[in-house]
Amino acid sequence: MKTTRWRTALLVALTGALSTTLPVQAQEAADDLIHSRPTGAFSLAPDWSLEPYAEKLQTAVGTTTSVAALLRDANRDIASCNGAQQQALPESYDRTDYPLTSGQILHSNEKFCWDPGDSKVDYWIPQGVTGSSDADDDGLWGENRVLLVSWHYDQSAPDKGVRVSFVDMKNRKYRHVLLVEPTKTTTANYKAVPIHAGGLAWLGHYLYVADTNGGLRVFDIERLLEVSDAQDSIGKSGSNYYAYNYKYVLPQVGWYQQAVRTDCTPSASQLCFSSLSLDRSTTPDTLVVGEYRNGRSTDAAVDGGRVARYRVDASSRLPVLTSGKAVPQDVVTVPRSNIQGVQTWNGRYYLGRSSNRNHSWMHFGSTGGATGTNSWAIGGEDLYYEHGADKLWTVSEHAWTEDGSTFIDRRAIFSVPLSSIG
Repeated sequence: MKTTRWRTALLVALTGALSTTLPVQAQEAADDLIHSRPTGAFSLAPDWSLEPYAEKLQTAVGTTTSVAALLRDANRDIASCNGAQQQALPESYDRTDYPLTSGQILHSNEKFCWDPGDSKVDYWIPQGVTGSSDADDDGLWGENRVLLVSWHYDQSAPDKGVRVSFVDMKNRKYRHVLLVEPTKTTTANYKAVPIHAGGLAWLGHYLYVADTNGGLRVFDIERLLEVSDAQDSIGKSGSNYYAYNYKYVLPQVGWYQQAVRTDCTPSASQLCFSSLSLDRSTTPDTLVVGEYRNGRSTDAAVDGGRVARYRVDASSRLPVLTSGKAVPQDVVTVPRSNIQGVQTWNGRYYLGRSSNRNHSWMHFGSTGGATGTNSWAIGGEDLYYEHGADKLWTVSEHAWTEDGSTFIDRRAIFSVPLSSIG
């Protein structure tokens, strides 16, 4: 997402000591606290009408592929990050307009970068991140430690939608899978999923994907399908199925939709589903939806954006329903804008802010309290906490200047210790 710089200066004490938090923005009506808000407006209606069409598609295409088999067929290598890419990391924070103390600088504890065929392109842009630590209690999917990253296609005619990289963290290889929506037609077919996919959460065999305007789309990991990669088209053609030269597709089976579905403008009746994570520290687990706002609001009920959390059933790994709908367990407004990723853990909010092509900040705090500040990435996106490993992951999105004229090489995938924040 495109971001803008903050418009206020840092308040520095007469001694020259830096404040431990960055300033709030100008023209705000709200204070500098995380506030609880009403939950009623953001209930989600489940829609599983695609499931029989996904089943029909599976029958037409043939045998499903397991995640383990997909990883064995991984065709790209993850790379060590070069000097330019490492400049995106929070330990390389170099802003002089908002200086931070050494104690506020975060340091990555794991990092890697993409194959050059992915790190340099301007039309596929990384966004969401999740992994096997979300998917299963032991942090593995079978025997594999896996990271998933979504990319949205930034061109039209055609819009190729969303692909997800399945990364084998042990063997340091990955493969892209195209997300598809089965068509409700007599002949089994599918189309691309033209959404931003700013957040991911992998729960059991379900992959939840944030749909900015609509809510949460649900894809079934157990329905991974192998198709022909010989043609740059989508769907059935002749006797074969194609997916823009990708070898695997992942079909959508469900949808949790909000009532208002317009081009997303945060309002009392519509939430923007900008990022997504899973909080395993709550009972039951909760899906955490973060809302991006490019600036704060004079409407205190919207402010810098909201965070809504939905309870998840421990067995089915589906949102808990009340009177047939998924109703947020809680909703808060946050006093920071441009939040690209949100993770909650043990009652604390972690808010990854983006600041265009500059380093930005990781804010943190609890309901009713103010936020503190640490350094963050250039172009950091969605958040994912790998429990048991103390690793809070994000992916940085920028490979080019905003006008697309200059290659700047700032794409990296990294984690920081959650325990080091604050």
